[in-house]
Amino acid sequence: MNSKPSTGWVIRRRVCWALLATLAGCAPSATEGGFSNPAPGARIYAIEDSVKFNRRSDIPSIVECLCSDDELLRFMAIGALKRLTDQDLDYRFDDPEPLRVAAYKRWQEWTIAQHLAPPMQAYASTIYPPVRPRPQW
Repeated sequence: MNSKPSTGWVIRRRVCWALLATLAGCAPSATEGGFSNPAPGARIYAIEDSVKFNRRSDIPSIVECLCSDDELLRFMAIGALKRLTDQDLDYRFDDPEPLRVAAYKRWQEWTIAQHLAPPMQAYASTIYPPVRPRPQW
C-alpha cells in the first residue's frame, strides 16, 4: 500500500490553497474608503480619524453621517461633533426621525455659517432621509 499521495492530488490541493488565499484578500477592508464608502464601518473609522487628528475640514462629512439609518454611526458622528466643536445643537442620535431631521438641518446651517462648507454645494448630494435601495429579501 502506497501512503504517498499522487502528484495530481498534491497539485490540486496546492491550487486550492492558493485560490483560497487569493480570494481571502479580495474583499476591501472596512477601514478603506472613508466618508465616500457607504459602509457604516468605514465611515466610523473615518470619524475616528477625524477626531484623532482634529480635522475640522471633515465636519461637513460627519454632519452627513447624522442622517444615517445606522444608530451606531449617528452616535459616533454626534460624539465626534461634540469633541470637535464643543456643542451638539440639541441633536440626539436616538430621537425620533422628525427631531433628528430638524437638528440635522441646524448642523447644516451651522457648518455653512462657520464657513466649513460652501452654502449650497456642500449638501447638494445629501437627501434626508437617506434614499438607498433597500434589500429585497
